[in-house]
Formats: sequence, C-alpha cells, structure tokens
Amino acid sequence: MKILWFSNKVLSDKDTGNSGTWLDAMAQRLVMTGEVRLCNVTMGMVKTPTRQDAGPINQWIVPTTTLGRFGLPNTHIVAGITKLVNEVSPALVHVWGTESYWGLLTARRLIQYRAILEIQGLKEPYSRVFTGGLTEREQRACVGFKEIIKRRSIASSQRTFEMWSKYEREIIAGHSFITTQSPWVEAWVKVSNASARIFHTELALRKPFYNVKPWGPQKDPVIFCSAAYPVPYKGIHDAVRALAILSSHFPNVRLRIAGELQSRGIRQDGYIAWVNRLATSLNVADQIDWLGALSAPKVVEELQCCSVMLMPSHCETYCVALAEALYLGVPAVSAHTGGTDWLARDESTALFFSPGDEVMCAYQLERILTDQGLAEKLSRNARASAIERNNAEAVVKHQLEIYQQVITERAWATR
Repeated sequence: MKILWFSNKVLSDKDTGNSGTWLDAMAQRLVMTGEVRLCNVTMGMVKTPTRQDAGPINQWIVPTTTLGRFGLPNTHIVAGITKLVNEVSPALVHVWGTESYWGLLTARRLIQYRAILEIQGLKEPYSRVFTGGLTEREQRACVGFKEIIKRRSIASSQRTFEMWSKYEREIIAGHSFITTQSPWVEAWVKVSNASARIFHTELALRKPFYNVKPWGPQKDPVIFCSAAYPVPYKGIHDAVRALAILSSHFPNVRLRIAGELQSRGIRQDGYIAWVNRLATSLNVADQIDWLGALSAPKVVEELQCCSVMLMPSHCETYCVALAEALYLGVPAVSAHTGGTDWLARDESTALFFSPGDEVMCAYQLERILTDQGLAEKLSRNARASAIERNNAEAVVKHQLEIYQQVITERAWATR
C-alpha cells in the first residue's frame, strides 16, 4: 500500500540527534516490512518543491514560508502540494501532528485523499505552561540580542502558540481517524472531536536502543536530561535549581544536558543565556555539561553511564527521551505532564514531582542517588514495562493494521 506522510522531519539515514527521531525509526521499519511504499512531504530551506529521496522513501521538500490569515501558505505553494499529492495518488495520507498547516489541507479537503491524523504535540495545553513558571522579571531577563533582532520574547512566543490553538482544534475536528499515544492526549482530542475513531499507538525507538547492554548501578552521581528546544516549558531552569539543592549533599554531582541549546554570540537564545546566569548565581555552572545534539549511540552511552534520568518538562504528550531511558532501565525522575504519566507509574517505574517544583524534584533525585535498592527496583520495573510497550515489531505490526483499517473503512466518505 502506498502511504504519503505529511511531517515536519526531513527523513534521513543520518542520525543528527534533532527532534522527530521516532519518524526516522518508524519509516525505516515500515519500509523493511515490504508492505508499504512510503512517501514523505516536509518543509525545508528550499525555494521550490525539491525531490530529495531518503533511500527507498520518495521525499519532497517544500519551502518553509510565512502563513497567511487562514493558517495556510500562499496559494502557489498549496497548489504545488496538491499537484504533488495527486501525482503520488496514495491509498492513505498520514498527517504527523497538528503543529503545522499539514492537517488543515486534509481537514479542509484541499487534499482529496483519505487521511489519518497522528497527534505529536498540542500547542493549546503547551501555551498554558509555556513560560515554565518564570516570573515576569525572569522573562524580561531572557530577552537578549537574538530576541531584540527578531522582535521576539517568551510572551510573544506563547501568544503564537495560543493563536494556533484555533487551527489545532479545526485540524482535530476535521479528521475521522486520529491516533494518540496516551489517554491524556485522547481526552484533549475528544473535546474537539467526540465522534472521531481513535487508535492508540506506541512509538518504535531508534535501532541503537534495542539489543544493547541495559543500565547498571553507577558509582558517581550523574544526572542526564535533554531538551529538543530552548524554551522555558522544557524546564531546564528547574533542573538547574534542583541541581543547586542537591549539590549541598553531593558536591561532585553533575548535570549532563543533551540538546542543541547553546550557541555563540547573537545566535544564543535569551532563555539559555539566562539559564547560564542562573547556574552561575547558584554556584553550579561548573557542574553542568552541555552536550549538544547527540546521535542515538551517544544517547545510549550517556544513559548507560548516568545514575538517573531527569525529565523536567512542564508539558509532554509522550516524551521519547523518557521512553528511551525507561527501555534501558535507567531510574527516572519525571514531572507529571500528562503523557509521561502514561509511560511510567509513580514509585513503580519512575518517581514523579509536580512541574516547576525543584524542591520535590531534588528530593526524588536524592532518593535514587542514596537508595540503591530503590534504583534497582525502578530499573527492573521500567525495563520490563518498556520492553513490552516499545516492542518494535509489535509497534510496526499495529501501525500496518491501523493503515489497513482506515483504508478499508467505508464511513470516511460521510464526513
């Protein structure tokens, strides 16, 4: 069956460590089954639609552009996308996410093909915690040269998320078939579309996480966390504040942060510059290692060598980083964020704290660092649960079944 993806990821066999890693993993495994001919349409820095295949996957990159008042790019780009899709003539269009205009094309039937919408992130609930608990004074301190040049701030970025919410709801309401990864996401979907047929899915992890040595107890107190974007709702500042609390009891504790976050000069994001100053004021700057974007093998290495994985985000619909840690059996401390509550269970497979509560975060981290029995219990339980949940063969098999069900569903034409 021919499946066309609309995604925000340029698929590649190169592991750059950037966001959307689950898309590469799923694409590769679907193609390997021999049952799917996969095509992908995405956005990138091109002037005209450009063909850039990823191995056996046919891929087109369309220009990244400013959207108009109705949430879409100009009519020329929309016409080009429509023409491209008609030439491919897929059995099914798989829209990955509500964060961009792809879903508007299918919801408004500008793309006249059967479609399934997969929820990745939800900007409406993200917008409510976008500031990550920062005070107005702290938000102003996050304005640097980059923000001044681009006329951007945390508040303006939050408003951008809020403004997209109406389109997000339209996208959800306009699809008959929707897939989600957690009951929390399903609840948000049903508010906008109670009649949709909802499928539960899991995500296949990147290949290096399978068949590798799982986590074992570590001697030195090392905390690993990551963030895909330099935005306050990812909670990196909460991790730094928790580190400052821990350092009084663990002078040699280290916080290792993965993600493309640090830059030089005017390219530096104002929020991260403020986090750097925060770390200095708390006397923990020398205890933080900024690792940059990491490939999957490097993430595996970091997880195998840390004492605990920390997920401090204020909102996550799933959180692949946490799923990867749990699969390796790394003891984890996570904020309650909706999606993460599906991935782990408090006191059984992870320890939880309220988003923004660095005191409880530090307390939970200290429990793992000082109680080897607890750490090993969490590790065993987490790995046993994750091995079943993120079984790659089962995930791909279920995805193929969903595709087949949607393709053969007769009720689609009534919407």
